[in-house]
This record gives sequence, structure tokens and C-alpha cells, in this order.
Amino acid sequence: MQEDHTIELQPGNIELLNNLALTITADPSDNPELFCKQAKECSENVPQYLKDVLVNFALKGNDKGFLLIKTEGFVYEHWLEKTPEGNNNRVGEKTLLARVQSILVNVIAEMISYQAECYGRLFQDVVPIKTMETQQTSMGSNIELEIHTEQAFSKLKPDILSLACLRGDLDAQTNILPVKLILENLTENEIQSLYNPLWKIGVDLSFKLNNQFDGELRGPIPILQGSHIDPILVFDQDLMIGIDNEANILKNKIVNIYHEHKYQHNLKPGEIIFIDNLRAVHGRSRFLPRYDGYDRFLIRCFSVFDFEKSSYARDNNENRRMISAIYS
Repeated sequence: MQEDHTIELQPGNIELLNNLALTITADPSDNPELFCKQAKECSENVPQYLKDVLVNFALKGNDKGFLLIKTEGFVYEHWLEKTPEGNNNRVGEKTLLARVQSILVNVIAEMISYQAECYGRLFQDVVPIKTMETQQTSMGSNIELEIHTEQAFSKLKPDILSLACLRGDLDAQTNILPVKLILENLTENEIQSLYNPLWKIGVDLSFKLNNQFDGELRGPIPILQGSHIDPILVFDQDLMIGIDNEANILKNKIVNIYHEHKYQHNLKPGEIIFIDNLRAVHGRSRFLPRYDGYDRFLIRCFSVFDFEKSSYARDNNENRRMISAIYS
């Protein structure tokens, strides 16, 4: 029996998804709108049981804060490219796995990109970069990537973060903490405090690499928003700072809960993980790349449930999938 956070695809369904992916002919960087249109059309042919699991995850989340799609016993044998030394080579987006990823994403959401990060592309190559190995970004490696909501500083943050694995690293654990575990390990008074705007937040380093931002603090903002039954979580261990000592103590309590209760998964080739960016925070363990062409290589993409919400931030772009830097 499969757990509610894991789907193990059987060979017949893997073959079906691969065949659908082969029908996507548009280039995701050169023609992102056509690419998404083709992926959306393919998503209509995804097996119903898989649709049901994805839709349920989108609507309700789950206790783990992530959904893992496993291709048991399957290896993308055509994958012969070496892991690139940088993230500007558009390698991952050309793979069959990226197209499978886009089809599954399109069952429940709309793909979106950000001008200020990774050149505004739908897919980003997540690879270790030697000059950034001790920095708090996805390109770092020799330092633990601290827990965060993806783009916690932005009003237009993604709802789903998806990572597809082309190459793994046995030491690189993807760490996830769902909001449920935070609520279970705090007092009622502490939980109520999380709904108050007691924290300021800076802009992520990856958004400043092209000098789009000066790193000003935003806020103050709350850590929990919305319903007390199904709250939305916004948190960033590195970029958040409390407006007073009590707020910083509460922030540190969440970090301690993470270290004690986090879920971990070591991504393997062919696996795709969907992280609930509304109800969970994520991070990554430290690992040591060799820079020999065979290091960890993930394909990342972002998606949202309400595509029209960001229309004002995309109206002036030729690429209608890309949120302009000034709105991030």
C-alpha cells in the first residue's frame, strides 16, 4: 500500500508519461507559452489515479508537506550529459525528465518563472557551483541550506516547488518540515504569536545576483497566515529577523523543531518531488561535490494555482510566464 506522500509509478505508466513527453516539441526558454500549452494538453491524458493524488495534494496538502513520485526500477538511460559547471547552460530543460515533470505539474497548476532568478526561465539547473559552495543558495553545497519558504519575501511566491533528479548525491538530503509539526510542538500562546507581524525579512541572495535588489528588509510580516485549521506558513531561517527578542526566540524554537522532527529524503535519478510551499519549509544537508561532471543535478520549476493573481506583474513582458523583477 502506498503512503499518501509517495507514488511509485509502474513501468506501463512511466512509458505512457514518456510517450506524452515526446509530443512536447516547444522549447521552454524560446517559446514558454507554447511549451506550457503542450504540457497542459498532455496532462489531460495522465492516468486518473495519478490525477486524483495530485489534485488531493494541491487542495489539502498532506502530513509530510511533500509528494514524492518514484519511478521504481527505471533509469533514464539516454541521460549521458555531464553535470554542468554553472546554471546558465539550459541543460536540464532539454531532457525528457523535465517534460515529464512539466506534465505532472500541469495537472494541478500553472508553471511560472521569475525574471530576477535564473534568467527568467521555466526550468533551472540546480547544480553545485564551486565559487558559491558556502553560500545560502541552491547552488551551495559545503554548507547546510537552511530551512525556508521558497521566496518567502515575495507576495508572488510559488505554491508548488518541484525538483526532478537527474543525478543524486548520497550525502545530499532534502529536508522538509510541514507546518503540522510546528503546531504540534508549540503552545497555544506561541502559535497565536506566529499570526502577528513580528518579523522582517530580506531578499534571497539568488534574486540579487543580477543586481536586481539592494537587499532591503521587508515587513514586518507574520509567520502564520490564514485559517487556524489549515494555516499558510512563511519562514526563512537565514533572512528573517524578529522585531524584538521574544520574536527571535520563537523563530529559534521553529528551527529547533526542524532539527528534531524534519523529514528527509535522498533524491535518486528519475524521482520528482513536489514541495508544498504553502504548508511546509524545506532545506538541504551539506554535501561535498567533486566537480568532475557527475555531481548532483536537479531540475527545478515553480508553479502556482492562481495564474491570474500575478497578471499585473507579467503584463509588460514578452514572456507571459515570467514575473518582472520589480514585483518579486
